[in-house]
Amino acid sequence: MAKHSRPPEDNDRRGLLWILLALLVAAVGAGAFWLLGGDDDGADDPAADAPSRTEDAPGTAAPDDGEATSAPPAAAPASCDPVTVWSAPELLPAVTAAAERAGDDCFSYDVQERETATSQAEIRSGEAPDVWLPSSVAWAQLAAQEGVELQVGPTVASSPVLLTGTPETIGGMGSLGLTPDSSFAELAQVYQEQASTGDAQLSMRLGDPRNDPATMALLSATADELGALDEPGGPGRSLLVVLAQTAVQGDPLSALRSDADTLVPATEQQIGAAVADGEQLQGVQLGGDLGTVQMPVVRVGQEGSAEAVEALQEELTSETAADDLAALHLRPGTEGEAPGVDGVPDRVRTTAEVPDEELTATVAGTWAVIAPQSRILALIDISGSMAAPVDDDLTRIDLTRQAAQTALAVIPEQTAVGVWYFATSLDGDQDHVEAAPLRPLSDEVGDGATQQEVLLGVTEELGVDTLQGDTGLHDSLWAAYSAMQDEDVDDAISSVLMLTDGINDDSTGGLSEDEVVALLQQAREEGDRQVTVVLIGVGPDVDADALERLATAAGGESLVLTDPRELPQVFVDVVARRAA
Repeated sequence: MAKHSRPPEDNDRRGLLWILLALLVAAVGAGAFWLLGGDDDGADDPAADAPSRTEDAPGTAAPDDGEATSAPPAAAPASCDPVTVWSAPELLPAVTAAAERAGDDCFSYDVQERETATSQAEIRSGEAPDVWLPSSVAWAQLAAQEGVELQVGPTVASSPVLLTGTPETIGGMGSLGLTPDSSFAELAQVYQEQASTGDAQLSMRLGDPRNDPATMALLSATADELGALDEPGGPGRSLLVVLAQTAVQGDPLSALRSDADTLVPATEQQIGAAVADGEQLQGVQLGGDLGTVQMPVVRVGQEGSAEAVEALQEELTSETAADDLAALHLRPGTEGEAPGVDGVPDRVRTTAEVPDEELTATVAGTWAVIAPQSRILALIDISGSMAAPVDDDLTRIDLTRQAAQTALAVIPEQTAVGVWYFATSLDGDQDHVEAAPLRPLSDEVGDGATQQEVLLGVTEELGVDTLQGDTGLHDSLWAAYSAMQDEDVDDAISSVLMLTDGINDDSTGGLSEDEVVALLQQAREEGDRQVTVVLIGVGPDVDADALERLATAAGGESLVLTDPRELPQVFVDVVARRAA
């Protein structure tokens, strides 16, 4: 039980003791100031105006010799101001029970459930409780980084992070050359290599580290071995792009219900809750630390009783609370006893070290840049010059077709992709024609076919017999850039991806190189929406200088493609180089 101020009867006894002491002091001729000349309005008494939880104890007495004295002021009594408590769902039953134990005639608590995203948004906007029990200390760190004044107290509960999947998936990791001593970085490398070919034996999915505690703990704990996450050209950033673009919205464990050959990060608590619901799950920690989610007491507001907050904190860290936490599959404090969850190894490493606040901010900030889904308008050159050979068995249009199909097989299904063909005068005076509108690859677009299947069918038809006209590159690029800039789509990054022989050869006239450069520069500087431009020259004899000039004007990049397997990595690199 939390220690509160003394009840009234204790104060009465304490007052009587002070009276006896005053009589003794008066007998030796001391202590008459208050009676004879002190202020009777209490202005000099530091406790006179203090809020009181109990009735005032008697403070004066008249001794037999006619002199009077005063008892020294009692300790300031406790405040009875109510305390508002926000609790993450992961902790709610234990917090509610602790508040009931700490509450009495003075101390009162209003315990409210708050999901992570909701609590973070409200706290940032200035609406704060007196006490916050977040699902991770990382959320308090992010709020502090944004200027919210708060105090992080002791850790109430913790839960180690494990890579989680079905027992069959965990058991099959050995076939990939992985052992229990393999690091997360080694697993990530194997996954990334397989994902780039579209022939992965298992998939790895993460949640959003800005609101998923397990994902944030995992990325923070493994950042050093993965490499700099905020370095655009680094391997850590490239891996993060692959994971961010396929991230699970909500509970990562939901991905296992739709794809059994998947690994996700999950806390011991999440595994325990899922197993209790009848799911067959297994966790593995591999050879390194995968992080530990810590759930602290955080003081945010200042209106509630400080004594009541302390009483609640004592209850939340008591032995009684430890039993409540074990029932929620949590470990008390930072090094408490394991709750004994089926599917979790007997010996799981945990850490009491608080995650670095700067690293937490780096993970969240990097994710915010690379996570927004991409909307890609792909322009494919079908002019007659695309029939030129790349080697003895391959033409430029053959290489383009293979590259497009390879990319479509591995680009995340949330990505929206559309295709234009361009040459000259394909639609009246217009140098481009829409082969497929811009839609997410996973969308069903008719007859049960997905957008991905439609695009695979469209690009499969590309060949020498589909080529016509000359290369209306400038007009088509400007039309595509304008179309993507005019669209207003929240939380998405728009891109124009052009596959061409790289030489504008518009026999009908159209924009010159200088004109389209000027238009792109102006649109880039004045437009409300930025559009990423990637110009890819296909095969030998590409006018790389012309492509580079156009890409620079649009703030994009250009390159020459010689291997169709390079295109998926181009997509990763473009996303990885997004600027904050």
